[in-house]
Amino acid sequence: MRKVLFAMAMALVSISASAQKGETAFGANLSYGTEIKNLGVGVKGQYGITDAIRAEGAFDYFLKKDGLSMWDVNLNVHYLIPITEKLKIYPLAGVVFTNWKSDFTVDVEYEGYGIIDDDADDSGSTTTSKFGANLGAGLQYDLTDKLSLNVEGKYQLISDFDQMVFSVGVAYKF
Repeated sequence: MRKVLFAMAMALVSISASAQKGETAFGANLSYGTEIKNLGVGVKGQYGITDAIRAEGAFDYFLKKDGLSMWDVNLNVHYLIPITEKLKIYPLAGVVFTNWKSDFTVDVEYEGYGIIDDDADDSGSTTTSKFGANLGAGLQYDLTDKLSLNVEGKYQLISDFDQMVFSVGVAYKF
C-alpha cells in the first residue's frame, strides 16, 4: 500500500512537471511534526494553475524516534498574495494521507511465577494509515528568477493523529 501511494504521488508530481502552461517547480524541505516530535525530510512539486493559484504535491518522511516513524503524502492548493516583488504569502488547504508505524517490545512474564525476564521479550510493530485535511499558511521569498525559499506551517487534521507541521524549504523553478 505504501509503495502504491508513493508511486501515485510521484506520478502526480511528474504530470504537473510536464505541463506546458504555468510555472513549475521542484524542491526539498526539512520539517518538524509536533505529534511525532521529530525531524522530517521531503520533496515537492508545484504547478501554477493561474498567477495566484498553485497546486503542490509533496512527500515527507519523518525520522524514527522512540520506535515511532511516519510518512505522509500531501496534495495542497496555495493562493499566492504578493507583498513585494520577491515576497509572497499564501494560505493553503489540501488533503493528506499519512502512515504511522510503531515498533514495540514487551517483557515476558513467566505465567504464575511473577518473574519478568528482560532477556525474553516479545516484539512487533503496528501500522496505521489515515486520510486527513491540511490547513495552513506559508511565506515564499524569491532569491532569483529560478530559486525560492519558503517557510510554512500547516495543521494536519487527522483522526487521532492531529499535528502541526513546520517546514523550511527551497524550490527550483522551471
